Amino acid sequence: MQLSHHRAQHIFFISCFIILNFFCTSSTAQKEEPIHLDDIHFIVTNEEEAVSFFQKYFGAKEMAHPGDRFDLARFLSIKWQDPTITITPIGPYKDLPPDRNKRWMDATIILPSSEKHKPVYGAKWLAISTPSITKSYDELKESGAVIYNEKVILPLEPNIPAFSIYGPDGVEIVLVERSDFNFDDSKYAIDHIQFLVKNIEKTRVFFKDIYSAKTIDNDKGSVKIQVADANLVLSNPEVFNLKTKEVSLRKKEGTIRIGLDHLGFLYKDISKAASNAKEKGYSPLFKPQRYIYKNKPTVYTFTAFTAPDNLNIEMVQVDGRIGPHSYYEKTNE
Repeated sequence: MQLSHHRAQHIFFISCFIILNFFCTSSTAQKEEPIHLDDIHFIVTNEEEAVSFFQKYFGAKEMAHPGDRFDLARFLSIKWQDPTITITPIGPYKDLPPDRNKRWMDATIILPSSEKHKPVYGAKWLAISTPSITKSYDELKESGAVIYNEKVILPLEPNIPAFSIYGPDGVEIVLVERSDFNFDDSKYAIDHIQFLVKNIEKTRVFFKDIYSAKTIDNDKGSVKIQVADANLVLSNPEVFNLKTKEVSLRKKEGTIRIGLDHLGFLYKDISKAASNAKEKGYSPLFKPQRYIYKNKPTVYTFTAFTAPDNLNIEMVQVDGRIGPHSYYEKTNE
């Protein structure tokens, strides 16, 4: 009887372990994580000039559209299967449903140049890596690029050589030296996106809870996180010798700010991803929905959440694709 009792206990504990492991495994399996940063989305005053900027200075190639072409969006890649830079002109857009144009109705457009580069919460710069900062500086300046900052001090990486140029509508584009990075056949690659935030921890938790962000580095008012294949750096104003009162809100009621408008992460199943976020207490701006263009459904399904400091971060699902854009426009082949 004693042996039988011990055996029964042993079986009981093993059964509990199996059940617990099953539920933990099931919970992990149900978690839907982003696959790829699919969309670094700029709204610009001049679409052709913005597209030409990335093509001229960074060798960007235009990506083909899946299905019917969107006249309101241009997809650019500066390195094969890198995150895509999307260029969209100021709205409203005639081929979108009224509810998708609602944000543009009677809105005041804020141009970066009108504020003389006053610091703003949200995306501060797009950083692009290069194998040689000296060579890139000379080539870009010779090609006509306008220098924004001769020497940029990168949060968390103060010893890495960097400088910046003026991008479309005065947006700051930072060049970062990565001499040991594999650029393949490209001269440049997407390096990171720098954010200016009020509350680093609140923003970090937002990306962790909804977009499965992993913390890579954390020091002196800045945190580097990785979401899918994207590096995001979150810094408070003091890192840039700014006072909180000097930084303005990115969005005010009835206004739209030109520049880096939002990020979009690619998922296999955004309904599951949105449900995961809801379980943690986050509500999307709208439920996952099929993107309608010219009164027809497209291959895109999307939803979005608002990060602290009013930056929209989208979840995107694309029929027939679960990885980066992999086809150029025929004119660029």
